[in-house]
Amino acid sequence: MKQIELENVEVYLNLIKSLKQENLNAGNDQDFLFRGQTSDSPLLPKICRLEAKMDVLDAEKLLLKEFKRTNPLLIKEQHALDDWDYLTLGQHFGLPTRLLDWSNNALTALWFATGESNSYTLKNEPDAVVWILMAHHEDIEPDMETLYPFDVPSMKIIRPRIIKQRINNQSGLFSISSSRDVLEKRAINELDSFKDKLVKVKIASEKLMEIRTDLNTLGVNAFTIFPELEGLCNYLQWRYFK
Repeated sequence: MKQIELENVEVYLNLIKSLKQENLNAGNDQDFLFRGQTSDSPLLPKICRLEAKMDVLDAEKLLLKEFKRTNPLLIKEQHALDDWDYLTLGQHFGLPTRLLDWSNNALTALWFATGESNSYTLKNEPDAVVWILMAHHEDIEPDMETLYPFDVPSMKIIRPRIIKQRINNQSGLFSISSSRDVLEKRAINELDSFKDKLVKVKIASEKLMEIRTDLNTLGVNAFTIFPELEGLCNYLQWRYFK
C-alpha cells in the first residue's frame, strides 16, 4: 500500500491523474473511490468499531428489523424499496451498519478530510487522510437485486439507489463487508485482495485551512455537499467566522 504526503490541492489532483494513467495502462478503467477522514484510522464500518451486547451478526439483523418496524412513518417518505435502501438510510442517519461511505468525487473526499478546520481546531487536530481505492471490475457487486446484503461473500463496492439528494451531491457509494470480516473486525486496508489497490494520502494539520479555502474556490463547500439547511448554516458559519 502506497503512502503519500500531500501539501495542496494541485499535488492531490496531479497524483490522481498519475494513478489513473497507471491503471489505464494496466487495463483497469474503473472509477476510483475516495474517502476523506479527519484522522488516520483503519477502514472499518461503524458496526466493527462498536462492541455488541450479543453476537454482532444477530445484533445487526435486529438493528435492521427494529429500524424498519419502530416508526415506519419516518421512513415512508424516503420510498425505501428493499433492504439495500433501508441500510442506505440507516447509514445516512448513523445506524451501525457494515457499510462504509466512499465517493467518486476526489474533491468531496478531500473536503471531508479537512473537517471543521479553523484557527482553533488546528491546534488540536491530528493529520488527516484521504484513502484512494483503485477498484477493479471484480470488486463491484453487480447483483444487488437478488443478493441479500448480509450474504455478500466478500468485501464489495455497491452503488446505492439515490434516495437522498446528498448521496447524489456527494457522488456517494459504499463498500460492504462480508459477515466474516464483520466478525473478525477486519479493515479493508488489512484485506489481501485490497492492499495493493489502496493509496493513503496524508495531510498535515497545518495545511487543512488552506486546502478548505481552495476547495471553496473550486465550488466545494458544506452547502454543495449537504444541500439542506444544515449544510447552508455550516457553510455560512465557516465563511463569516474564524
